[in-house]
Amino acid sequence: MRIAIAGKGGTGKTTIAGTLARLIARRGRPVWAIDADSNPNLAVTLGVPREAHAGLTPVPRTILRDDPADGTGKRKILAVTASDVVEQYGFQGPDNVRLLLMGRVDHAGAG
Repeated sequence: MRIAIAGKGGTGKTTIAGTLARLIARRGRPVWAIDADSNPNLAVTLGVPREAHAGLTPVPRTILRDDPADGTGKRKILAVTASDVVEQYGFQGPDNVRLLLMGRVDHAGAG
C-alpha cells in the first residue's frame, strides 16, 4: 500500500502523515515515511529527537540514473533497489517507522 498526503501549505499534512505512519506501524506493518517537503518536519511528528533529526542524511540524487528506454533522456530510474535506499539512508524512528529525507532543493528551479 502507498499513501501520499498532499495539499496546500499549513493544512496539517505533516501531522496527518506522521500520525498515520505511527498508527500503521504500531499495528505491526512496515512503514517507510518519506519527507519530500522543502522544509522537512516529518521527523518531529514521528517523535524523532531533534539531535537525531539534525544529523539525518538526505537521500542523494546519485540513487537515480538515466532510463535507457527513454528516448528523451529526462526519465530516471533507481540505480539501486528501494530496500537498499531505505537500508542506507533510512532512520529507524519510534514505533518502528523508517524515515527517509529526500534531497533538499539546492536553488530555484532545481526541485
